[in-house]
Amino acid sequence: MNTNDLRTFQSQPELRAILEERARALAAHDVTDTATGGEVMIRFRLGDERYALPARYAREVQPLRAYTPLFRAPPFIVGLVNIHGRLLTCLDLRPLLDLPVDPPSPGSFLIVLQGTGGDAVLLADSILDMTSDTPELSPAPVTTANAAISWIRGVDRDLSIVIDPVALLADPRLIVDHQAVA
Repeated sequence: MNTNDLRTFQSQPELRAILEERARALAAHDVTDTATGGEVMIRFRLGDERYALPARYAREVQPLRAYTPLFRAPPFIVGLVNIHGRLLTCLDLRPLLDLPVDPPSPGSFLIVLQGTGGDAVLLADSILDMTSDTPELSPAPVTTANAAISWIRGVDRDLSIVIDPVALLADPRLIVDHQAVA
């Protein structure tokens, strides 16, 4: 784009509005791979286990820079993180999966989820990759004292446990009753 095109763009707000609307429409499309019929998945690691979730639910992935622990919060709440000027709750899935809990390491990552009830952030020890995966899943493993977890969809062909972020954010265990904790 030359400088004349840029000046034209800046001087015509209706052109800018059209392009912004097109950008919003493109961003709203589901992230799918039409060649294979699969869905783009983000694979990440928690401890020794591999997990995956559909990329269409992730607004962004970024390194963990800092967080603020919350006094007397349940173990699945790491604390608050500042994402572009917004304070979001950072969740660690390990306590919900009956896995050993470790404090976040300096190399940890944040997966910012956009859900129907608002945004939340998942803690990940590392990000493995983004890949297109077919929807064929093996049955979900039995966890947490032999009770199935509703937000685990199954295990993919690469042996990653696939998470449903919408069901995760709707899990009643994530509702913290401050009076019960006090």
